[in-house]
Amino acid sequence: MKKFVLFLLFILFFIILIPAYAEKMPNLRYKNIKNKEKVFYNQDSDVWQTKFNKNDNYFYKTKGFGDFYDYVDKDGNFLFSTNCEYEFIKDGKFIGYSNRDLKFYYITYINGELLKHPLSKEEVENLFPNYKVLSISEFSDKTNSYKIKKHIGDLNIIILNDTDKVFDSFSYTSGNAVFEQYDLKGFLSVSKSGMIQFAPKGENPNGVWYMILVR
Repeated sequence: MKKFVLFLLFILFFIILIPAYAEKMPNLRYKNIKNKEKVFYNQDSDVWQTKFNKNDNYFYKTKGFGDFYDYVDKDGNFLFSTNCEYEFIKDGKFIGYSNRDLKFYYITYINGELLKHPLSKEEVENLFPNYKVLSISEFSDKTNSYKIKKHIGDLNIIILNDTDKVFDSFSYTSGNAVFEQYDLKGFLSVSKSGMIQFAPKGENPNGVWYMILVR
């Protein structure tokens, strides 16, 4: 009887945990590459894919340091880490998103060298047409603010860092706006208009705050 009760408690905990964790991630149109998932890269054609021949020299994703994942060869030898929390393949291109940089990267791996090329605002908008992309460089130089209209329904936002600033972590505050944060730090879903303030951890002591004014 005791074992049965413990089993029920475990099942209840598991049921509660799944929705709580799921709420931390936005409902994105591209599937995140999972742990242990295999990928193949043809460096001659610069094409990534998840379907390939069994004899191909594929990579697979595995848990690395902290929140990051590593990619290793079929023998388990380390190849590279993208240092991105969100990774997906779109039209043969490997795309990664970094919380630290608040940037999307187009990633290549040629002759053993990993290269990351930041995506432009236009490229991010093409990937996520249902999101309003706010570039850091577009915030007012005088007030560090960005004004935006909400219209009807929730407003989905991506804060894109197109500068050389590094955003180790965020502090978000709001006096009246209602919004949801996710594990991907630059993604927000605003359900009520108002002011949203945020600051990178390293700059906050200097009083550098940014404001999103949702009308």
